[in-house]
Amino acid sequence: MRILHLIPTLTGSGAERQLAYLTRELRRRGHDVLIAYVNEGWAAWRAEGLPLRKLRARRHRDPRLLLELVGILRSWRPDVLTTWYVESDIAGGVAAMLTRTPWVMREPNKPPLYTGLVKTWLRNAVARAGAAAIVANSPDGAAYWSARLIPNAVPVDEIDAAPRANLGAAPVVVYAGRLEAIKNVDVVIDAAARLEDVTLVICGVGPQHRELERLAGPRVRFAGYVPHVWSMIKSADLFVSLSDFEGSPNSVLEAFAAGTPAVLSDIAARRAIAGDACAFFVPPRDAAATAAALRRALGDRAEAAARARNARRRVEAMTITGMADAYEEVYGNVKC
Repeated sequence: MRILHLIPTLTGSGAERQLAYLTRELRRRGHDVLIAYVNEGWAAWRAEGLPLRKLRARRHRDPRLLLELVGILRSWRPDVLTTWYVESDIAGGVAAMLTRTPWVMREPNKPPLYTGLVKTWLRNAVARAGAAAIVANSPDGAAYWSARLIPNAVPVDEIDAAPRANLGAAPVVVYAGRLEAIKNVDVVIDAAARLEDVTLVICGVGPQHRELERLAGPRVRFAGYVPHVWSMIKSADLFVSLSDFEGSPNSVLEAFAAGTPAVLSDIAARRAIAGDACAFFVPPRDAAATAAALRRALGDRAEAAARARNARRRVEAMTITGMADAYEEVYGNVKC
């Protein structure tokens, strides 16, 4: 089968890593796969030898993007197009309809995250008019679209093989993810500052970086973008993530696989993957409650370890082969 993926950027986000896992497995099974993208930023993709095609359009709203996509679809003639993220859903969906190419849209987030955006209205209209199938990585996304649920995959064996990082004297708390408002990293910094002798390591980049640096005290370290953050997570005493909204967050699943106890925001997406006994849950914007949970997890290592073991068992079934099986089934049902 010939499969074209369209994604806006290559910057190392969770969706991009899921696409890398899927592409490698589909190619191993003999499928012809191509990844088209607009902006690049993650050099590791090229090192992995993934089949990439950089588009000439400079941004998502460049009118040349649609023309270029139509040209690729007509010349390469894929059996199916899969789009990743809102920006590629609109242009990719229109190009697919113009060329009569079966189109699968992937919903990576909780739909309320897009509320009030014009591009959301346009994306929804295009999807409902032309998508042959919609898949989502979270129950909320699947319910919104009445879509096929395909959870994110977790490379458990690779995480197990990752070497441990030297994070310095314990206890160390790690955050991994984008530095943006909905992630509530400022609350993480506030909570960690309320505990004595705790070092907070923040892995990630984003628009709030400078603002967060101004808030941080001497026991906060900014590691920037870490290509293989697993070594950092598995070496920490605790992992923390307080997002307001999520689809199926890679970093949380990776913390589960690493066996690192987690303190998480009490939102539906987190409960869906963690249940009640896999993590310590707190309101997403409550620094005092987060500090109390961190203190509890560090003080009762037996309870923390038990929750981490429960979490590990949860993700062991979320395999890359299982994800690829599900996508193959979807593609087989919609291809020309």
